[in-house]
Amino acid sequence: DGFIDFLEFIAAINLVIRGKIDQKLKWYFKLYDADGNGCIDKKELLSIFTAIQAINGQTSMSAEEFTNMIFQKIDVNNDGELTLEEFINGVERDEDLMELITKSFDLSNVLKVIQNGRRHSI
Repeated sequence: DGFIDFLEFIAAINLVIRGKIDQKLKWYFKLYDADGNGCIDKKELLSIFTAIQAINGQTSMSAEEFTNMIFQKIDVNNDGELTLEEFINGVERDEDLMELITKSFDLSNVLKVIQNGRRHSI
């Protein structure tokens, strides 16, 4: 419905932390597919990764570099879009890419900030 309620939020966090690889990749794909058309284009990936970097502060590579690298590695037919199948197969084949995507969703820094903020406000 365009909104995330608390139960959906907890379910998503649980999936990212404890889910199987294919479940995580499907969730990541849905997150990246901002318009819900079943494909990820460069604009969508760039937009989401820019937001993720702003939240978690990781800047090992720019959002543009990340986006270009993803498409170079896994856009098999070079059409400028990633299908769910291309995304899952491409990421599962490339350990470095899997690690990079997983690290991009590491929310431990965000949780630390939230915890420290609560401690200071009490």
